[in-house]
Amino acid sequence: MFQNGWMVRFGKLTSFLAVDVLVSVWANLSFFSLYGNEKIRFTLLLFYTSSVWALYLTDHLWDALREKDLVSERGKFYLRHRHLIVSFIIFLILISLFVGFYFELSFLLKNLPLLLAFLFSVCLIVFHLSPIPKEILVSGLYTLGVIAPFGSFGGKNPLVLVFFFHVFANVLLTYNQDRAFDLVQNTFTLTEILDSKKLRTSVLSLLGMGILILLALEIWCSLSFPFLFGMGLCYFWLGVCCFLPMDGFRFKSACELSYLPLFLPQIFFFFSPLP
Repeated sequence: MFQNGWMVRFGKLTSFLAVDVLVSVWANLSFFSLYGNEKIRFTLLLFYTSSVWALYLTDHLWDALREKDLVSERGKFYLRHRHLIVSFIIFLILISLFVGFYFELSFLLKNLPLLLAFLFSVCLIVFHLSPIPKEILVSGLYTLGVIAPFGSFGGKNPLVLVFFFHVFANVLLTYNQDRAFDLVQNTFTLTEILDSKKLRTSVLSLLGMGILILLALEIWCSLSFPFLFGMGLCYFWLGVCCFLPMDGFRFKSACELSYLPLFLPQIFFFFSPLP
């Protein structure tokens, strides 16, 4: 009965439609906005939301169209509702183009090299020409995309490296679910050389290195407690995910939502006593 309950159906819907990814992006932007002491404009947040959502929906639809012998549950959902999903993707793209060129053109021009690098990387992955494993490309571009609006603290800040390690570990865990599909599609991934045991060890190693750097920032750089606690809890959450069964939408959503603690600094700031 529970398997067919409304909570399970709602969880699948939010996972299939990448709502968990959107919430994670908002948490990341919220964290670095406060850390860099730079407010993110509503139009830029809208641009990120529509662009990321369109990208993930398109990727899921593209995967569904390429699944042949054994179509996943998510693939069946996308094929069944493909006309509605395509219409929504077009709507999101139009929003991105309008907001991007009308309100955020200066931001796009400033970050044109990153945008071109992203488009080039997508082409390499789609046409199976990438000399770099997909997980590394995605993690690097995702990290750079998140910190792009916040230039005051600089991309060389060690906290960015801590964030990258978490993103990389998260991508390794979630992309492991596509192991068989990527193998059939001849996509260059790290899962080709990492079995489940080695992958879990790699993820825990990344998390361990990130925690050490985070503690070093607290000891020698006096990292503020809300940022230490928020990022540390993200690491703890993903570390727990390492020991969960690595299949199903629950596991993917649990990993994606490991970014939720990055909202905590904003919450601490909101409830802190006024000076």
